[in-house]
Amino acid sequence: MKVIGIVGSPRKGGNTDILVKQALIGAHAAGAETAVIYLNDMVFQDCQGCGYCKGTNVCRLKDDMYPVYEDLISADGLVIGSPVYFGQMTGNTKSFIDRWYALVNPDFTSRLPPGKKVVLIFPQGDANPAMFEGMATHFEITMTFFGLKVTEIIIAPGLLAAGEVQESEELMRRAFGAGKDLAE
Repeated sequence: MKVIGIVGSPRKGGNTDILVKQALIGAHAAGAETAVIYLNDMVFQDCQGCGYCKGTNVCRLKDDMYPVYEDLISADGLVIGSPVYFGQMTGNTKSFIDRWYALVNPDFTSRLPPGKKVVLIFPQGDANPAMFEGMATHFEITMTFFGLKVTEIIIAPGLLAAGEVQESEELMRRAFGAGKDLAE
């Protein structure tokens, strides 16, 4: 079992990073091999919508996204986390997901092997956990389009200061449990 964590926050050590890592600790406790990818450390362009991938099964852009496609294909599970900025996932998270277009066949079926699972994590400053549920639901639909089973969505409300999620035993427990369940 291989589980990859994707951190869509620019803040290492921030709430998103902590929760994604906590989920990976849970996955590792269940026997999974784990790794983390920081989108902010990658250099990659937005999808160009050129369609090259439809005829060749590969993206024409040879940037830092290229080796990540192999990670996405080989992983059994994913933990994707993004803070909520102005009601949406971060820009680099959206650009990352847009580049998954290279994983779509011309008939709009997914090129990802079936059976993959994903946990979604969304820390937000707003204290109302329902405030941005629509964004989370849209992200869930996108993952389902790619054939992934969303096993849990963790919305972590009321978090502003970097690292303050560590004060929430409930959120840390949920992230650990979500990762563990993902790997079992």
